[in-house]
Amino acid sequence: MSKTASSIKQLSKHTLVYGIGNILNRGMTFLLLPFYTNLISTEEYGIYSLVYSFIALTNVFFIHGMDTAFMRFFIPEKDEANRKQILNTVYTSIFVSTLLLSGGIYLFLPQFSEGLISIPSTSIMLLYLTMIILFDALAFLPIAYYRAVNKPFNYVIIVFVEVIINLSLNIYFVAYLKMGLSGILLSNVASSIAKFLLSSPVLWRQFRFHWDQVIWKNILKYGLPTVPAVFFLMLTSVSDRFLIKHYLGAHDVGLYAAGYKIGVVMALLITAFRFAWQPFYLSKSEDPDAPDLFAKIFTLFVAVTGFIYLGVSMVLVDLLKMPLGGFSIIAVEFQDGLRVVPLILMGNLLFGLSQNFIVGAYIKKKTMYIPLFTGVGFLVNISANLLFLSVLEWDFLAAGYALVLTYIVQGVVIYFVVHRFYPIPYDFWKMTKTFAVMAVIYFIPEFMNTQYLLLNLALVLLYFPLLDLTGVLSIKQIYQELFKR
Repeated sequence: MSKTASSIKQLSKHTLVYGIGNILNRGMTFLLLPFYTNLISTEEYGIYSLVYSFIALTNVFFIHGMDTAFMRFFIPEKDEANRKQILNTVYTSIFVSTLLLSGGIYLFLPQFSEGLISIPSTSIMLLYLTMIILFDALAFLPIAYYRAVNKPFNYVIIVFVEVIINLSLNIYFVAYLKMGLSGILLSNVASSIAKFLLSSPVLWRQFRFHWDQVIWKNILKYGLPTVPAVFFLMLTSVSDRFLIKHYLGAHDVGLYAAGYKIGVVMALLITAFRFAWQPFYLSKSEDPDAPDLFAKIFTLFVAVTGFIYLGVSMVLVDLLKMPLGGFSIIAVEFQDGLRVVPLILMGNLLFGLSQNFIVGAYIKKKTMYIPLFTGVGFLVNISANLLFLSVLEWDFLAAGYALVLTYIVQGVVIYFVVHRFYPIPYDFWKMTKTFAVMAVIYFIPEFMNTQYLLLNLALVLLYFPLLDLTGVLSIKQIYQELFKR
């Protein structure tokens, strides 16, 4: 097996393992979607979406770039003593800052919780929310450590237990005790504590409270520029909910959030790829053949995500709407939100392309550009949402169109900036042909003015043969690159 093929095999294996973990983790929200849509109202589901959007935003400041910085300094370091110093310094910093920030959130969140996330200032749910943020932040570094030392199975086991606890308690608190949003948050508190405890053995073995000022300064210098970058990225992902709430109300937030959750299928693949991708490309950073390897991975990535896009938007969405007696997987009251699914899937796919383009910025330690990239994305997203929602007065589909536009512009900016100092020979002609095949398959039912599930399934199954026919990738190539030993 060639060196390139072996490297792609390694990446695909780790992506598969992380994919299982992310299917368990983020897929849990997909599994809970029919559960929630049949037990709570669209308005309460909208509040649920706002709460978790707030949690996602605060996590940026709790981690403050330490995840990326830890990977960048820990992975290339070969000396075990130095590795231990890096681990101890980073976790000491995280531990202290997490306690301080958690206390601040618990004290000050009641002042604006009603207007921001529609939860009363006296509600115990604010305590639950704070505890989720606290234990998730404390667990992040041990999990990052398993990624850094190529132990994805440890990650999967932790996530599996977390998911089982969360699902079981949701059934008890939400379905049996009828606790609604309070039950959802309490279930998450228990699963976050379990995740922290399960990930802690690495801390017992490796961690001692120790702070090396030189290491800390170097890590902060690398990691802090990514904080505004990640914050802009999270704002791009979640600010649309707050804008929909302002212009259309919590009911429309619930519809949009339900449709958005279906797009999690693409996000699962992107997240699994990113988890395996970052340590992979950092480990190949000194390899002179790395750019050619990254270009081949890009072509494979486009092909696989294109198949996921068609399968979800043309087959899965119809299955979710099918009535099963007097029941449907997605409750009838929420099904209007499924109109946004193709847009969310495409937005996630385009975001995945940008994660391929950005590798040179990390390899060359040009992280000062990262806030520029995500800042551009945020400005495009917020401007497009404001235009579509307030001026053109579109419905919640506005947020989906804004997401697609955002990642088109952001991807173009990332490519042209990074290409100047780390050129990668991407095959954009193959990418164009892949998108053309996707478009033909997707729009055939529209032109025929028919939406038969079996026809859609047959068209989706033609995807890889058409890629072979157009010279993008043969089925044999895909099999050899991803699976053959």
